[in-house]
Amino acid sequence: MGIIQRQAFLNTFINYAGVIIGFVNVVILFPLFLSQEEFGLTRLVLSLISVMAQMSSFGVHRIAIKFFPIFRKKERKNNGLFLMLFLLSISGTIIISLIYFLFKQPILHFYQDEASLFNDYYKWIPLATLGMVVFIVFESFLQALRKTVFTNFLRNIVVRVYWLVALFFYYKGYCTFYQFMLIYMLGYFFTAVLCVVQLMANKELSFDVNKTYFKSRLLKPMVNYGAYTIFSGLTLILVVSVDTLMIGALLPEDKLTFVGVYAVATYIASVIVVPNAALARIASPLIAHDWRVKNLKNIDDVYKKSSVLMSFASGIIFGAIAINIDEILSLMKPEFIAAKYVVLVLGFSRVLSMTFGVNYAILVVTKFYRAETFLAIFLLVLVVITNLIFIPIYGILGAAIGTALAIIMFNILMFSYIKYKINLQPFTFKTLNMLLIGSVAATITCFIPLTIENLIVSILTKSAIFCLLYILPVYLIKVSEDINSVVDKYLFRR
Repeated sequence: MGIIQRQAFLNTFINYAGVIIGFVNVVILFPLFLSQEEFGLTRLVLSLISVMAQMSSFGVHRIAIKFFPIFRKKERKNNGLFLMLFLLSISGTIIISLIYFLFKQPILHFYQDEASLFNDYYKWIPLATLGMVVFIVFESFLQALRKTVFTNFLRNIVVRVYWLVALFFYYKGYCTFYQFMLIYMLGYFFTAVLCVVQLMANKELSFDVNKTYFKSRLLKPMVNYGAYTIFSGLTLILVVSVDTLMIGALLPEDKLTFVGVYAVATYIASVIVVPNAALARIASPLIAHDWRVKNLKNIDDVYKKSSVLMSFASGIIFGAIAINIDEILSLMKPEFIAAKYVVLVLGFSRVLSMTFGVNYAILVVTKFYRAETFLAIFLLVLVVITNLIFIPIYGILGAAIGTALAIIMFNILMFSYIKYKINLQPFTFKTLNMLLIGSVAATITCFIPLTIENLIVSILTKSAIFCLLYILPVYLIKVSEDINSVVDKYLFRR
């Protein structure tokens, strides 16, 4: 239990550290040192690489984690599972790359008007995709070996520091923008190499094959599981990428400029869901265990508590962002003021989605993972349709509206399915109380007359007032026993 708590704490710390580094990169330094078109290009290619890598990997991430214990034998390491998934993902990369080059002209047709820079880097996208795919394979095996802190460190901190160093080289004139983009795009090769070093250090890099493991009775469930999970995994990437790609494709002019503005707004809003990942890592194994022993009461308890805790955490973060949105955007170039309502719409949808608690984890770790896949496919279709409707009308705000509606609908459907199948639901009056207290605290803070010229001081002051007005009633009313126990333990030392 101590190991689980220690890894949960370290992963949470790494997640927040990664958010801070990413915020410095995406919100401050990249827009400052690059033109809006150049910054938009970095976000566009990264979104495209992420989507292609997820498609190419054929679900190897979940397959490795689920089936590794079956293949695991110390004397033969993994009995060929690593080699099989490595070759599978490489084959997938080749197939997706061929399709990518086959449709080169239609793809470039969407971007060539205002995003002519994209054409210069088109041929490098498959190579960059290969780097991310190789990293995914190595990362998956390290996670199967329970090296979660190391892989989380690579994904959330190392690669972002790598991009920061690349930007520094360009800013100092050590490389041209073209060279910077190549360094930027191939960053996942660097993290893949670090994965290899870690596997070799642990003597776990093995390509041995045991033919007895490759029987139809084992391969069939692997293929079946992989076929389902590839769509759900792809959806997770597409949800955060497809709106960016569609902005670049559907807007008639200034494509990369608006891609850059939308990328900043998306990143600011993404900070809200950071606590969700930390809580899901802790809740998922508990739910999986309780499901195996048929303890629905415990699952119901975790489900309801997660709704309250996520409502509180998302309310704190979104409230602090909302009351300071003008000051935050004033720290950037004037063009980024257009991100204001995009941030608010996306942020509000993130808060609503987090009130549904760990519904996604319940589907993934139980026998209902197939339903999660079909719901994920539906989400993908819904995101595309809503963005097709709203982007031509409202531009980047339309992308935010479309994505927000899709995310909310996805959570409603998951909630309905869980309610129908196992008669569990996350909502109590405690969740409603959290939202009401947060709304009142934010409203009061906005009406307090503050005239502080220094933007940083103003942000910190208003955030402190808001947090006090939010946390104090939550503690006094005892909305959540978990929150009160944490405050008592670390603040009052009870």
